Amino acid sequence: MAPPPAPLSRHIVRLLKSDPPRAKSLCVTFLGDALAPRGGEVWLSDLITLFTPLGINERLLRTSVFRLVAQGWLTSERHGRRSLYRLSALGERTTQRASTRIYDGPALEWDGNWTLVALPRNGNNGLAERGELRRELEWEGFGMIAPGLFAHPQTEAGAAHRILDELGIPDKALVLSAQDLAGAGGLPIAQIAPQCWNLADVAEQYRQFSRQFAPLVKHLDEETVAPLDPEQAFILRMLALHHWRRIVLHDPRLPQPMLPADWPGHAARAVCGALYWRLFDASEAHLDALIGPAAAASRPAQQSTRFGGRQIAGITEATGVSA
Repeated sequence: MAPPPAPLSRHIVRLLKSDPPRAKSLCVTFLGDALAPRGGEVWLSDLITLFTPLGINERLLRTSVFRLVAQGWLTSERHGRRSLYRLSALGERTTQRASTRIYDGPALEWDGNWTLVALPRNGNNGLAERGELRRELEWEGFGMIAPGLFAHPQTEAGAAHRILDELGIPDKALVLSAQDLAGAGGLPIAQIAPQCWNLADVAEQYRQFSRQFAPLVKHLDEETVAPLDPEQAFILRMLALHHWRRIVLHDPRLPQPMLPADWPGHAARAVCGALYWRLFDASEAHLDALIGPAAAASRPAQQSTRFGGRQIAGITEATGVSA
């Protein structure tokens, strides 16, 4: 009779079975988290080796990489029969913007300032154009507080201008600044946050993340015999961060004063950070062995401060998570 799978193997099998990652989306997670700090380039053959244990076969990976090249995220070079892929300038900018949302928590304070995007009622932008703008604004975290009026309490006006520029409609909407006048007797706009943003759905996703990954942190804390297998560490790091990334990129990132006191995102972020740093060194050793060690100069300083840095102590009663 074959021996039962090791605990970490069981975690990996369960995660891959319950929610198998899509190849292209997982590639994007890898690009921002692991490849960008290593200089941003990788051989296709090494990608195939890295992604096969994650349930991504060679055909799916090739298709995903081809699409990322077509969309401008990657550039490619042929070296004989080998293909080298490199993050483009667009890919670097996009992954850097996403990194802030993935690794940093909500702002602890809020000064009451808002960024507004107003679409003129009788403007000449069509329905399709308005729909595309709405989708981009909502992805950036803006909520619709009235017909044609979007707001965010943390995003800078530059993000709104960038969206308008990228859509080719810089003159089709107004980007304004506003101040919350709660002290003047008006309704504090923070009180209607649940009506402008789907916080309930995001909250449930955070709870599910904690249920899935808090037991894994507990197991790693209890494991004292065998060293962490580098390949398993890499697989778990990618799967955890992939799940996390899908949640936080749909989180409007409201500042902490606007969030409920029991907001489950705080506990989930503590779980993700604790897990990330427990897996980091072993997973980096796996990357060193497969695609070569990164030059020290290519590792940006912000990598060391992800999720608050290595001082993450693990799951405690303060996180609100029971492992």
